[in-house]
Amino acid sequence: MKKQISEPYVSIITPNLNGEKFLEKTIQSVTNQTSKNYEYILIDGKSTDRSGEIINKYIDKIDTFISEKDESMYHAINKGIQIARGEIIIWINSDDILDKNAVYNVSNFFKKNSKVQWISGINGYIKKNFRFSGIPYIYPRFILRRGYSHHALWGFVQQESVSFRKSLYNKVGGFDYKYNNSCDYGLWVSFSKITFLQTVFFKIGFFRSWDGQDSKINRLLTYKSIGYKNIPFYSLRYIRNFISFILLPYIIIKTYILTK
Repeated sequence: MKKQISEPYVSIITPNLNGEKFLEKTIQSVTNQTSKNYEYILIDGKSTDRSGEIINKYIDKIDTFISEKDESMYHAINKGIQIARGEIIIWINSDDILDKNAVYNVSNFFKKNSKVQWISGINGYIKKNFRFSGIPYIYPRFILRRGYSHHALWGFVQQESVSFRKSLYNKVGGFDYKYNNSCDYGLWVSFSKITFLQTVFFKIGFFRSWDGQDSKINRLLTYKSIGYKNIPFYSLRYIRNFISFILLPYIIIKTYILTK
C-alpha cells in the first residue's frame, strides 16, 4: 500500500467491478496527478476478471483498497466516502479518467472559496479513444432542485466533472438508493436543496462513452429511476448548451477572480 499522507485534502474514490478494459487508464490518471495532496481509495466488488491483477500492479500507489461484494456501485462509492480522510471528494469510475491537474485545480478553488460546497467543471469526453473537452454548463439551482437535470430537459450533470465537500454529502445523508443506477442524479437534487452548484472553468474528469457501459446497457432503467416509463424521444438540453455558451465569458472571468 502507498504511504499515506497524514492529512490529505482531497480523497479520490474509484468503484470497480470487472472493469479490466479501462481500469488501468483510470488508475494512471490518478497516480499521474500534478498535485500529490490526495489519498486514493479503490473499492472493488470482488471482480472475476483481470481487475485484481491490474490493481496489484499499482497497489503501492493506492492508499486504501477494499475487495468485497457490494449491493451496487453506489454502495461501493458510499463506502469509500465514509472512510475518506479528505475534506474534498472526487469520484471517478473505472472507465473514466481524471485530468492531470484535477487535484491541483479542485484544491486551489475550494481552499480559496470556503463557502462553495460543490463545483462542476469543463465537460470532458472520450469517444472511440479520442479525448476532447466541451464547455462548462450552467445548472440553475431551481433546475436541479426540481429534478429537471436530465437529458429530456436541462441535461444530466456530468458526474466526472463534479467535486464536492464531504461535509455536504454527510449533511444530505448520502445517496438515496431508490434512484437505482441514477443515484448521482438523486444526490445532485439533495445537494441543491442546501446550496447552489458553482460552475468553474477548469477540467476535472472525462466521461468515456463505449458500448459496454452501464448507462447505455441500462438506459431505460436510468429513466425509470427518475420517473419516466419510457425513454423520452425529445431533449431540451440544447437550451442549456446555448445559455452556457452565451455565459462562457462570465464563467471564465469569475473562475479567474475566485482562484486569483
